[in-house]
Amino acid sequence: MRRRTARKQAFLALYQSDINERSLEDTLGLWRSSYQEEFREYARTLTEGVEREREDLDARLSEVAIGWPVHRMSAVDRTILRLALYEMLYVDDVPPDVAINEAIELATGFSSEEAPAFVGGVLRGAEPNIFGRVEHG
Repeated sequence: MRRRTARKQAFLALYQSDINERSLEDTLGLWRSSYQEEFREYARTLTEGVEREREDLDARLSEVAIGWPVHRMSAVDRTILRLALYEMLYVDDVPPDVAINEAIELATGFSSEEAPAFVGGVLRGAEPNIFGRVEHG
């Protein structure tokens, strides 16, 4: 449950940063001053990781979301996909199926009726057996 809450926080911060065209640091500063809840450590790890790897994530999403350029996706779906793909590729202790299921849950709660199927389909096409997990430090 803790990671689910952190994912939701990360999604909200990344989405706000995207639609407001603000830096992640500015968005996190607003978060601290606006919300009464603590921004979880795992949420910070996710938000910073997605921001750091955004170009790579978008390139990979472009490869598997045929007919849907990343810039044409809804901001909600784009944010969910980046977040889940980051976990699939860069977080060793999150199995791809968990990242996909959590992304579908976010899409169910925050996006259109068609979004869960879209998000699930794109992420299943991007599973690490296609790209391979990224080796990191």
